[in-house]
Amino acid sequence: MAKTGSRVTIKDLASICNVSTATVSRVLNHIKGGYSGETEARILKAAEEMGYAPNPMARSLVTRKTSLVAVLVPDIHYYFFQEFFAGLEEHLNDYGYRLLLCNTQEDSGQEELFIRGLCNGLVDGIIVSTLNNREQNDLLVELDREHFPIITLERYGEDLGDLCCVQIDNFETGRMAVDYLYSQGHRRIAFIKGRREAKNAEIRYQGYLAGLRQNGLEPDESIVRYGDYSFASATKAMEELLEVGGFTALIAANDLMTLGACKAITKAGRRIPEDISVLGLDRTILTDTHEPSIVAIDFCAHEIGHTVGKCMMAMINNQPLGEKVIRQNPIFHNGKSIRLLQE
Repeated sequence: MAKTGSRVTIKDLASICNVSTATVSRVLNHIKGGYSGETEARILKAAEEMGYAPNPMARSLVTRKTSLVAVLVPDIHYYFFQEFFAGLEEHLNDYGYRLLLCNTQEDSGQEELFIRGLCNGLVDGIIVSTLNNREQNDLLVELDREHFPIITLERYGEDLGDLCCVQIDNFETGRMAVDYLYSQGHRRIAFIKGRREAKNAEIRYQGYLAGLRQNGLEPDESIVRYGDYSFASATKAMEELLEVGGFTALIAANDLMTLGACKAITKAGRRIPEDISVLGLDRTILTDTHEPSIVAIDFCAHEIGHTVGKCMMAMINNQPLGEKVIRQNPIFHNGKSIRLLQE
């Protein structure tokens, strides 16, 4: 049934299927309503058999849509954002959308340049991740008020207005980590935080403090150190903690800092978990393949990608969102990095 020579058009499909071009267009653009399931199946089958491929230039002129969504991330080296991007891409590909990846390098000025350059018809929507630093949300709120599809990932604050915000339940990640270590007999639990300016880092820390207090443990700032979500920062922080001593377990606020801390522990001649137990916030392939494998709280980045994709397609198609603030529940993932202590 494949048409040879010239390009297969919507008119060709409409003629074969005995429907209007408007109906074919609605089916191919995943716009619900105005046709039956049988009609949809017939059009999709004909499109496949005839080798139909949409003309992006023509579609853009007619629909005023580019079929592109921009994704701004602070640093593509973070495995969380790689997994998030993969999940997002999986979802949007089903709707004929492609992604434009922009690396802000954790810089608010670079972020603003990207957004101002992209919002004038180059893309149909923008997903803006946390900077893991100080953030300015005024431009995002302004675009949202102009009904430009904007979704934020892991951004926090009263200045976000009515923006669609998708977040990890960071408070729960910190609390869960302490709860599990307590259940394994640990009472002195050190913590390596994220960057001072990162709001998600502070929320994880507050969850850690809440977990201590809920289990009747007194927080001790002497076994808490700042990092900046990097491997090197955690290695230095762990070296300082080892000098202080007096703890049996450590929580690190992301996967890279977990590995950095592990390096410092083994370099100092200590063993994991025999001498120090380690629990990481953010399970990734890096923590899974470490020896021993790291007990971790899984942020579910891939699933978050799908969630953000659903929200973005709803906004692009002017469909209502069920809720504006969506939090992903973390999941506990077992490993071999925690020792059970006798109470």
